[in-house]
Amino acid sequence: MILFISGNDTDIGKTFATSIILSSFLKSNSKKKYKKIAVVKPVESGVNRKNKSDLDFIKKFNKKDIEIRKNVDFFNYYSFSNPISPYTASLIENKRINISLIKKNINELRKDYPLILVEGAGGLEVPLTKKYKVINLIKDLNAHCYLIINSNLGTINHTLLSINALKDEKISFKGVIFNNYPKNPKISELYNPIYLADSGIKIAGVIPKFLKREYSNFHAKTKHYLDKNLDGNFDQKQFIGNSKIEFAKSFID
Repeated sequence: MILFISGNDTDIGKTFATSIILSSFLKSNSKKKYKKIAVVKPVESGVNRKNKSDLDFIKKFNKKDIEIRKNVDFFNYYSFSNPISPYTASLIENKRINISLIKKNINELRKDYPLILVEGAGGLEVPLTKKYKVINLIKDLNAHCYLIINSNLGTINHTLLSINALKDEKISFKGVIFNNYPKNPKISELYNPIYLADSGIKIAGVIPKFLKREYSNFHAKTKHYLDKNLDGNFDQKQFIGNSKIEFAKSFID
């Protein structure tokens, strides 16, 4: 099974969400089902001496779990130093991205890894080559896609456009995951999840905003932020119910 982690915008927190998803699987009994897990970042931009790779972050976040369970492997096929779209970076750095090689490598992983987490670059329409985009890779891999989104003003437009693009390509869309959700949400942050849920869009998780000093406590609770399909115990019905109560209170206040 391939789970593809994409987003409705760039810098939306895909790497952090992928870290949470991996953490949830590692903390659950799914290790009996997924004896080996592959985490793949096919193409990455903005990696230089100052900025470590996304896979480095995921490894560090799950360091304790991975040290205990040596069943996770990491793969990256193209890395660029310029923090721009992969295609533009490939032109500047004169390093052509071979899509056939990426697809072959990931499909080869299916033989040994029952679970493969693939993190995309930017949003769905980000170009990997002149004519090939992230959304094309998701379709060609026959992957299930999760969209990482935020809850602030503008997210409904970006999210619906992304979901419609996935539907047009007949890609298996598994739901949205809100990232960086505030402890004290404003009106739009309260209502945007309500609107999406009432529109029939599955909310597969809500990852709260946290401070660095809360890191260890946060890491211990990762399963609470994702639903059962990601081996967590997040309850969309309960979350939306509470949001509706808080939204109603805002009119009284």
